[in-house]
Amino acid sequence: MRSAALCLSLFLAAPVAAAPVTWDKAQYDPAAGTAPADLILPMPCGGAMAFQRVVVPVEADDPLADRRIRVGQSDPETGYSDYLRTAYLRGAFPGPAPGDSVYYIARYEMTRAQGRALTGDCSPPKRIDRTALGGLSWFRAVELSQRYSEWLLAEAREALPPETDGRAYLRLPTETEWEFAARGGAAVDPTVFPSRRFFGEGDLFDYAKVVGSARGALLPVGLARPNPLGLYDIYGNAEELMLEPYRLNAVGRDHGQAGGLVTRGGSVLSAPAQVYSAERTEYPLYSAADGTATAGKTFGLRLVLSRSVAWSDPVLREIKAGWIARTEKTARGGPDQTPLGTLAEMIDEEIDPRRKAALQDLQLEVRRSDEEATAAFGEAAKSTLLNGAVLVGAMRAGQTEEARMSSELIGIADQTRLCARAEQCSALRSAGSRLMTKLDMLRDVQKTYLLSLRSAVESLTEGADPKLTEDAMRLLQGELSASGQRQILDNLARFAALLEAYRDKPDMSEEELRLLVLSH
Repeated sequence: MRSAALCLSLFLAAPVAAAPVTWDKAQYDPAAGTAPADLILPMPCGGAMAFQRVVVPVEADDPLADRRIRVGQSDPETGYSDYLRTAYLRGAFPGPAPGDSVYYIARYEMTRAQGRALTGDCSPPKRIDRTALGGLSWFRAVELSQRYSEWLLAEAREALPPETDGRAYLRLPTETEWEFAARGGAAVDPTVFPSRRFFGEGDLFDYAKVVGSARGALLPVGLARPNPLGLYDIYGNAEELMLEPYRLNAVGRDHGQAGGLVTRGGSVLSAPAQVYSAERTEYPLYSAADGTATAGKTFGLRLVLSRSVAWSDPVLREIKAGWIARTEKTARGGPDQTPLGTLAEMIDEEIDPRRKAALQDLQLEVRRSDEEATAAFGEAAKSTLLNGAVLVGAMRAGQTEEARMSSELIGIADQTRLCARAEQCSALRSAGSRLMTKLDMLRDVQKTYLLSLRSAVESLTEGADPKLTEDAMRLLQGELSASGQRQILDNLARFAALLEAYRDKPDMSEEELRLLVLSH
């Protein structure tokens, strides 16, 4: 243990110099004879790691464009964890063809030899060292990705693919990146992508080292057949650690509570029924027995080459401009961003007839619910508009009464100064005191009216659909006009003007609001 720590400290103090790849190709890309990997990145000690390019078709010129995909599966037994959900994905780098983005994911799970090289042990790798590296905690896996990234950027930046502009790093995959790649990504027919396993009805033992094709111990990588993207051991062998914490599936969306670590793909200890593309397993981040970081003997990792989103000032400016353009387009009536609009897009993209029919049924239910909600909001908006008009009228009447009482109070004060008899003076003072009390009460009522009025204005302007409010306004105006309620109709017009003013300046003070009410 002490010698390993010493070796590690020497490695950190004096980084291994960049060197050409000297390992036998069988150590880092054993399937190269069939089809070479898309990318080979060097590692310390003359090692290397193989990667496959994963294409994610998007509108590449739009920095905000991403691809909506559906991951998960519809199995009630495991739905709490891996039910169908919509996810969004975009590669960190431009693709080889216009309109593509790409990311790179390791072709194999990290091997013992590669793990050793990252900790400064440059002893020549043996055949057994091609075995998947196991026994990792999540923290250790992240540490290994950090070591590799720092070495690569310091010693072999020129080995990064040109589309990275030398700014890339290695990390654990997100669950969406992993599952998209596991299913075959854009390389498979859209009708195959949702399948439980990427090979359809084939034999799992041909593609995975699990219970029945392994003896419970991790095996050398690349022994089974690859998936459509050329990734090996995506099922079985080591279970692969994910970047983000576990979350339940809240019937189609991620639950709000973040939990323990997640592994995907199953392992040599997994029964065949437990191995499929959507499978997710949660483990506690720390052991309940001794408090140390959980490190299962089959926990391994498969790295992803990624990059920061806003990786340069010009890119950040492009993102900002794209975001502003998109919001302006939406404001002008751009793509339908409502749930019904999203559902319509999903129906258009669905290729499974049964799911398409189910989505259309759901669309009908959503429409009905939407219509009911619209009708309910219309009634509520009409009621709020009427209340607003009444409050405006009450405040204006209160203002008139307040002016009358103030004038009367001034008169009483003048009479009190001129009174000669003590009884008369006492009666005037009492009358003035009573009137002052009434005036204070009236002013309190006016404040309450103002608070209620502000609440009505806020409920009709913050988050409410302006069109629905306008429809409710027209309906109420028609009803008031038909019933000849001229005074309330006039106050409704004043309240409408108040709404417009509030939309322009929603942070107006109470005094500004009061003056607006009384000035119209």
